[in-house]
Amino acid sequence: MTSARAVPLPADRRLDEIDGLRALAMTMVIAQHCGLAPFGWTGVWLFYCISGFVITRRLVQDDPAAGKGSGGSRYLAFVYRRFFRIVPVYLLYLCLGSSLLLLAGQTETTRNIPFLLTFTFNWQAIFRFWPAPDGPFGPLWTLSVEEQFYLVFPLLFLFLPRRRFLAVATALVVAGPLIRLLTSGALYGISPDPGFVAFGVYASSFTQFDAFLMGALVACHEPWLRAHPQAVRRFSAAAAMAMLAYVATYALINAAKGAEGIDILRNIVSGILWGQGREVVLYSVLDLVWISVIMWTLARPRQLRLLAWPPVVLVGRISYGGYLYHALVLWVLFTAVIPAETGLGLSSRLLLFAVVWCATVTLAGLTYHWFEMPIMGWANRRLRQRGPLGRMGDAA
Repeated sequence: MTSARAVPLPADRRLDEIDGLRALAMTMVIAQHCGLAPFGWTGVWLFYCISGFVITRRLVQDDPAAGKGSGGSRYLAFVYRRFFRIVPVYLLYLCLGSSLLLLAGQTETTRNIPFLLTFTFNWQAIFRFWPAPDGPFGPLWTLSVEEQFYLVFPLLFLFLPRRRFLAVATALVVAGPLIRLLTSGALYGISPDPGFVAFGVYASSFTQFDAFLMGALVACHEPWLRAHPQAVRRFSAAAAMAMLAYVATYALINAAKGAEGIDILRNIVSGILWGQGREVVLYSVLDLVWISVIMWTLARPRQLRLLAWPPVVLVGRISYGGYLYHALVLWVLFTAVIPAETGLGLSSRLLLFAVVWCATVTLAGLTYHWFEMPIMGWANRRLRQRGPLGRMGDAA
């Protein structure tokens, strides 16, 4: 592909289909945690790919204004925008969750707060520097991964010449499996437990940066991709073939190890995702699939029209809060309503999903309109007064 730098996009143009994908990702994660979709965890990787795409798209759109500010000022503007988009409602959630934990007498969970406040919770989740249950904070390790990427990525984008940035980003994407392989080897040196190693690869930031970088590369070539839908079709076909090859390979491995029937398909995209190199290969294949979906949204085909349906778009726009609140809603239900030892049947899990999804979207909608939007509006006005790089736009 050739660089798309010379073809800027409107700085305030937001893609409804991307918000639709956010709604899908949030719903998948909630379904996973309600015991309905064992592959729902992959929604987190969809979030990663989307994040890389939208923040890079914002930076690409700012290019025409780059002459009015240094790389350093643009980096500070980026950090400023990300801070006011992510941190206020995150702190609100930590306060709310901590208050409920104290009321429930589960004070040991609050020992995670230092890691949560410094966005290093993924490392606490892996290494357990001191024992503490996750409680309603469990899924927040993914935000630590995102924030660590946000600190490093703009330095590459803003301070490297564009062609060199594209070369470095592509090299890091290609090196993704090697980075995971080396990381797994290092983790085996700490513990022989394959579960520990697999989760370490799963939750480390640098082992998953290739997902964000794939999104970044798509954003850099967005005009080219829009003008060459045949390239999108070819890439999507290659991604589908890669996933089929991955599934077929590990289905054959499962069969060779004695699995029969439906068990042949277990532990491939869900379940125990380690052994025979699964933790090295899976994420690259998964990223390819999600990136191909993002590419398809740029073409706005008829098959993806549902993603731009206003109710779906609305859910997508509040999906960050939804990702936060769903864990708290589940924790409250399992603490105060549903006995811990209760085994839920399919109908009960469906009801649980419906209750959690509705409560989550309601809470997220309230705080988005009455807390997040006013804060972002104030921050936008402040940034706009200081220079031409303001407005959170699509990066939100």
